[in-house]
Amino acid sequence: MTHRLPPIALVTVAALALSGCATWEKPGASETDRDRDLAACEVLGYDRYPPALERYLATPAHFDRPETTCAYDAKGHVTACTTSPGHWIPDQWTTHDTNAAPRRAVIEDCMFGKGWHREVK
Repeated sequence: MTHRLPPIALVTVAALALSGCATWEKPGASETDRDRDLAACEVLGYDRYPPALERYLATPAHFDRPETTCAYDAKGHVTACTTSPGHWIPDQWTTHDTNAAPRRAVIEDCMFGKGWHREVK
């Protein structure tokens, strides 16, 4: 029998998981039980949704303009100024695992199916 969560429950679980303050709990289960079940669920999740890294442009190339900074005395008069030169900043690329969210949903559905629930600590 497969247990499916309604979409709102998955959103709630995902929010808790992202908050970093939740852990898997099951009455009468040990940490070893949790680790074993979580490992099995992770194998299932990675089997169904292996990492699919997509490269994308995080910050386009641009020129960082020169900046002048001045120091002032107690009367508000300029005492000294320094100017940093502008410089070219090249494109900055990064990667994103497009399968991360569906994989996480499979893992969580599997854990719920094994009787575990998320508990906020």
